[in-house]
Amino acid sequence: MTQNNDICYELKINMSEENKDILAELLAELDIHDFVLGTLECDVEAEYNPLDPKHDYYTELAHNIPVILYSNDREYLLSIQNALTHLLPKVNIPCDDSTFVIQPLTDQDWKESWKASFRPIFVKDIFAIIPPWEKNKDFSQKYKIVIDPGMAFGTGQHETTRLCLETMLEYKIPLRVMDVGTGSGILAIAAQKLGASSIIANDLDPDCMRIAEENARVNLSENIQFTNTPIEEIEEFGFEMIIANIQSRPLKMIMPSIKNHVADKGIIILSGILVSERDDFLKFLEENNIIFLSTHSMGDWCSIVCTK
Repeated sequence: MTQNNDICYELKINMSEENKDILAELLAELDIHDFVLGTLECDVEAEYNPLDPKHDYYTELAHNIPVILYSNDREYLLSIQNALTHLLPKVNIPCDDSTFVIQPLTDQDWKESWKASFRPIFVKDIFAIIPPWEKNKDFSQKYKIVIDPGMAFGTGQHETTRLCLETMLEYKIPLRVMDVGTGSGILAIAAQKLGASSIIANDLDPDCMRIAEENARVNLSENIQFTNTPIEEIEEFGFEMIIANIQSRPLKMIMPSIKNHVADKGIIILSGILVSERDDFLKFLEENNIIFLSTHSMGDWCSIVCTK
């Protein structure tokens, strides 16, 4: 392979919102983790004003935008494109010449361009989700969570993460919380900032554990126990709140364990469920004697709150 360290290339993968999580899984299977899922395009022009914290840049700018990978090696990006061209039809995701775009970034500092593609995310004027190059003092929100947007799923950009954060703000966060499928650790960190003192956050991906632990360190979030132990094997029970931001099919598989681990009348916050799947999921909860409390939607996704 040939490369020119003076030129960076970006591979844009144009993908509908409902298929981005599947794409992320395919990239992970290819051992590719340095991609941006649900970012803003580098060439979007928008004035960010920290004095206007309620301005919703996410809804305005971050819908149906590409997944992006950067590399100095164009042939490496071409190999990813070729692999996905082969894999996507196997999971019933169509692709054509418009799905992939590889282009050089030569007339700018591409690393700074990558940074410029992210705007802080504000959740009900309580949370500011900011990348590490921003300064906490520039934001007036009560809680600032620093998340590296290139590291793992859960940067605040995706609707499911935002839904979980907004739903968490509707409740007094209890002392004992479990975050199932923690990804970047953002929801566990949010729970700690909101008052939880004993938190278990699990993810089956060892890379996520490393990233989540680093994010917790950066955010000075103590009392979070990160583990890659499956929830079925976690021996602590009686959690007063369990949060799970996972796609609906694997979520159904672990719901018996979630029900088993939550305290009586404890709150279960679920997301990763498409709006089109909501009725089926609510029926599933009823069949498993799990009590539905409320639901919210954002774009194509929804959250569901329930208890036992």
